[in-house]
Amino acid sequence: MNIVNKGVNKRNRCLWAWKMAEELCGQYISILLVFAILSGCGGVSVVGLHPKYPPLEKKAFATHCEFVEVDSLQPTFQWEPFPRPSDDFADKVQDVTYELRIWTTTQGPSGKLRYSRDGLKLPSHKPEESLEPSIQYLWSVRARFMIDGDLRVTEWGMAGLPLRNESVPNLSCFRFKTLELRP
Repeated sequence: MNIVNKGVNKRNRCLWAWKMAEELCGQYISILLVFAILSGCGGVSVVGLHPKYPPLEKKAFATHCEFVEVDSLQPTFQWEPFPRPSDDFADKVQDVTYELRIWTTTQGPSGKLRYSRDGLKLPSHKPEESLEPSIQYLWSVRARFMIDGDLRVTEWGMAGLPLRNESVPNLSCFRFKTLELRP
């Protein structure tokens, strides 16, 4: 729109430009605040069961966690037990087991399934086979349980900017990398 052709004088054009700048700046700041909150500015945002090992590490304003180096090619994965103290239905939960998935990273937001275990009784697991050295992996865990005779599952564990409506694996899965083999 050509403001000059509409007969708007210079003072009104400046006021209009100032108001537009305030409006755009306000929207920009709002977007930055939303991004900061969603990216876990004050910590790592997690859905599902929180991992204990490998731990989560995230740089400020990053949308996803870092690939944390684990201490062996057969690390013991650990996560918070279910039900959690904050779950108000904890007294109704029965027959809790866990499902663990580990993927190697691939091009794009997905991964190739490398290890899968269901029916785990404890909130930890050491893979029976060694993982490949010098590889970046994604992993996730969820609880499977009964409430009043109905089978239920928690969400797959994710961190950073959780892609909750996506299937796993996705960029929000927990991340780790294996050791480099040195001669």
